[in-house]
Amino acid sequence: MEALIQQNKESLFTLFQSVNQHQVNLGSLNTWWDKVALIGKINSLNVPQSLLVNMLETKAEFAELQAVLIENLLSEQLLQQHRRNAAIAQVIVDIPNRNLFERTADVGFLATDVDLTNYLSQPSRSDYERSEIQARLQEYAAKYTVYDDILLIDVNGDVTAQLDTLNPVTDTADPIISDVLKGSEPYYELCRYSCLRPNQPLSSLFLAPIRAPEQDGGHILGVLCLSFKLEDEMAALFGDLGQNNQAILALLDNKGNVLVSSQPHLLARDTALALNGDNQMLTLDNRRYLVTRAKTRGYQGYMGLGWQGCVLLPLVPVKDTSADAEAEVIDSKRWNGFSPTLKGIQRRSKIVTDDLDLVVLNGRIAAARSDADEFIPILEEIRKIGRQMQTIFSDSVSQLMSTALSTHFNDLSFDAALAIDIMDRNLYERANDCRWWALTSKFIELIDSAHQSDDAQQMLGDILVYINDLYTVYTCIYLYDNQGNIVAASNPDFAARIGETAHADSHWQGVKTLNSPQQYCVSEFVPSPYYNNQHTYIYNAAIQQQSTLLGGIGLVFDSTPQFKDMLNDVVAGSNGKRIAVYIERSGKVVGACQNAPWQVGDTLTLPGEVTQLENGRQGAGLYSIKGVEYTMGYAVSKGYREYKVADNYHNDIIALVAEVNNRD
Repeated sequence: MEALIQQNKESLFTLFQSVNQHQVNLGSLNTWWDKVALIGKINSLNVPQSLLVNMLETKAEFAELQAVLIENLLSEQLLQQHRRNAAIAQVIVDIPNRNLFERTADVGFLATDVDLTNYLSQPSRSDYERSEIQARLQEYAAKYTVYDDILLIDVNGDVTAQLDTLNPVTDTADPIISDVLKGSEPYYELCRYSCLRPNQPLSSLFLAPIRAPEQDGGHILGVLCLSFKLEDEMAALFGDLGQNNQAILALLDNKGNVLVSSQPHLLARDTALALNGDNQMLTLDNRRYLVTRAKTRGYQGYMGLGWQGCVLLPLVPVKDTSADAEAEVIDSKRWNGFSPTLKGIQRRSKIVTDDLDLVVLNGRIAAARSDADEFIPILEEIRKIGRQMQTIFSDSVSQLMSTALSTHFNDLSFDAALAIDIMDRNLYERANDCRWWALTSKFIELIDSAHQSDDAQQMLGDILVYINDLYTVYTCIYLYDNQGNIVAASNPDFAARIGETAHADSHWQGVKTLNSPQQYCVSEFVPSPYYNNQHTYIYNAAIQQQSTLLGGIGLVFDSTPQFKDMLNDVVAGSNGKRIAVYIERSGKVVGACQNAPWQVGDTLTLPGEVTQLENGRQGAGLYSIKGVEYTMGYAVSKGYREYKVADNYHNDIIALVAEVNNRD
């Protein structure tokens, strides 16, 4: 960081105008001091030389302090800007990386769908069969709205079904198809131009081999290809991150080439950024940028394609946010996160000003003894200059402290918004899973006979085990008939419950009110006998045949470790200083990070400005919880895509990210 400052000081003065203005003001006072001292020297020959020497020494102390002040102001401003940009860059890469992790499970599971397998197993396919499989793909895309196309390709390379009928694919010569047909990997991923999406300059595709059942040899029947809406996803993310931000936001590939940017007219796709560090200056089209880059931290071992997040801040004056903190005057006296160096500069400037007052007092005495009354106005002017300098020191440090506090508030609220966004995106997938799995053909075929047939029950159980092995965020997946009687489960520990009526708190009766495959229902966050009497959510969807309710599927979400992992990821870079929790508006804790002092089920008492905040809003401040004062950011859930937005599901959750405000 120091080398960046020394090599680009003038450019940074352009970026941080408040620092530059302080330097200009101090420079003007220095010049005026020199002129006043010169006038005094010329017109006051009777004044002892020692007095003039003392004045010059005091001026030299001010000059030394000025250099330290400007250097520290610039360093602090750059550090705060870097923290903001680094946090944004990390989100740019980690959010899509988490999203793509879910896609790897999707393509692996859908490739085993019985309807798709049977369809590709046939030597020839009628128009009716094609329309039926087309409808199934549409059902899938209606649940998982992150896909804009789905392709089924047989072993000859022919497209046998496609979701996007307006843009038919006729050329499947992409070399990845032959790789998939070799079947050496469970799935394949690419992000580039592909003839499989000929109308798109950039495609994010997930592919997997579709195999015949093991009893039929397990040979490869074809290829499943899911096309992820990467640009659509990034546009929404850039919109959230780029509010009130002049920066260009970009997602880069592992070589530093631009995949998607928030301002393609300034930073086009495939632009190669010559980045040799995580922070540097870069010139693009004769314009200078401060560039901050972050590499993916991965998610559950998934590193994706090695993408990077990038923020390019143009060297134009950034907005000073210190005045935006409504309670900055009060809070800045309570917060203990200020730079000790800057506090020291404030103290030193007061000491130097006091020394100057003594020099002026001695000067007045010396002038009186030497009959040099003409020197007294000079002394007063110099004292005035000194006080003006001290005011600049004090004001600049106070301003920076306010900016630092505002930045810290923004950092905490940003992390809280990230935490709630991660939760919404994760639970969006859970709502999708239950609805899609409820459409499984074997479930519809066998659920009625499962009570009377051990074979049917075994087959249903095997399917549930297979699903649960792929989707490990659930401790159990179970099926129940239209009377709520459990007929099959994925978890062997659940076997004793088969035949029992599902617990009322699981909200299984909610499926009776569902009229569409697009609907689902979720239990309250309460202790469940299906989760060792701990708090969790259970997701339910109706299993129907021609609008007749056959039963439902229940997904027991492994909430405690899943929420803990989400929150741990958000506070991972704070060296244990930050804690994070999810709460309901009532204050009940829904999830907590590793080092949080509160546990799931605890209730926190918070002011209405936090618990009654509108959906999608965020804020920060200093708050006391159970006798401990915290600097805390908070954000209220707003949903993701249609989840909590257009699906009639309401469940307001607030993310809190906090630090203990230790007193010195």
